[in-house]
Amino acid sequence: RRVLMAATNKDRPDRPLTLDDLPPLPEPDHATLRVEQRRGVAVVFGVISLCIGVTHGVLIPCGGSLGLAAWWACAALVQAAALLALCCFAVLYYGDPGVVRRSESACFPLPPAVEARVRAGENATALNNIIEGRDTFCVRCLVWRRADDGPPHHHCRTCNRCVRQFDHHCGVFGRCIAGGRSSGNKPAFVCILLMGYVGVLTTLASVLAALTTAYSLGTAAAAVGGTIAGAWLVSCVVVVAARAWRLAAGRAASRLQRQQHRRRALRGQGIADALEMGWTAHAASGQREPLSPGAAGPGEAPS
Repeated sequence: RRVLMAATNKDRPDRPLTLDDLPPLPEPDHATLRVEQRRGVAVVFGVISLCIGVTHGVLIPCGGSLGLAAWWACAALVQAAALLALCCFAVLYYGDPGVVRRSESACFPLPPAVEARVRAGENATALNNIIEGRDTFCVRCLVWRRADDGPPHHHCRTCNRCVRQFDHHCGVFGRCIAGGRSSGNKPAFVCILLMGYVGVLTTLASVLAALTTAYSLGTAAAAVGGTIAGAWLVSCVVVVAARAWRLAAGRAASRLQRQQHRRRALRGQGIADALEMGWTAHAASGQREPLSPGAAGPGEAPS
């Protein structure tokens, strides 16, 4: 289809381009995004399960001495933080961070250099981004990044999309974090971080209060300290294991890449050796130039 469009554009250079004439958008890095999204699911649901499990696990046997109102307050705070975190998580995964979509107003008019490549059926990524005044044209998405839409704009290399009011690409949730106070997904990102802190602090306060009323302050402090130390130790083990796995995966990928380069080099060396042997044979037979396909050698009849 692109070849037919390019041929039509070449035959009719005066025909105005449309959105159908533009090449498809670049593909995101799906492998990296899948890994990051799974990591986000594990972190969010892991923290929620830990907070709710620990809070209820301590409140049920030891929270009777707290009183009914305090018991329900601690349980409700943890569950409310978990519910709000899940809502923010859904906004992060299914909401639009502010991607610059292709449209007639966003894509046109094309810069002359880009239009020439599009009409020729060539890729415009070899060019640099084109700056006109305060606006920038992205040669990968083929869209104008208008300064009036709210700077800064940025082309995310993982998502392969231009995003308005870009802040960063989150390697935990696999999403671009962008927007302002009432736009994009940055408010949901900030809220889910706050809910994480609220959930953990509420869990620790609930455990400390329940154990203090049921036993003593020293026992409660020892239990909370042991819980924090255990969580810190587990997190350290997880981080070290993840780093070791990524290091091993990187080394395996590098080893495979070196093997592929070696095979290509050996294949190229074998072709070079074969050509050199053929040239030597022709030189020994007294010919000044190598034989062309179908040509006859000395003392042979032409084929």
